[in-house]
Amino acid sequence: MKKFEKDGKVNFVDDNNVFIGFEIDQSCCENAGWFISDLEETIIYDKDFRAIPRKDMDTTGFNFDTTYFKEVTEENQFDRGGLVRFKLTRGEKSLYLHLYNCHNGYYGHGFEAEIGGIKWRKGII
Repeated sequence: MKKFEKDGKVNFVDDNNVFIGFEIDQSCCENAGWFISDLEETIIYDKDFRAIPRKDMDTTGFNFDTTYFKEVTEENQFDRGGLVRFKLTRGEKSLYLHLYNCHNGYYGHGFEAEIGGIKWRKGII
């Protein structure tokens, strides 16, 4: 899988022409981003609603599992947001691409996923 970042967007594409794009331009009152983990994570923020830093993982030879998609929403009295999760596989090994946003209820970030140019998933986090 390869990653491309430019003009407030990040795009991921694998060897099977599966594409995932995410708007990452920041506005005030939000914290949006992405990370790859070997865990299906749901806790993105610390107690002060700052994104918990994670390191990039090597995705060489990994492709998206198009049978897998998860969406997690998160709300409390101060913030809203959530994440979407896509699965990457290489043999028996799995990694998870997480796209996330924590905001005050006003800001959202769009994402879309395509398989060979055909829309597979689309939404706003």
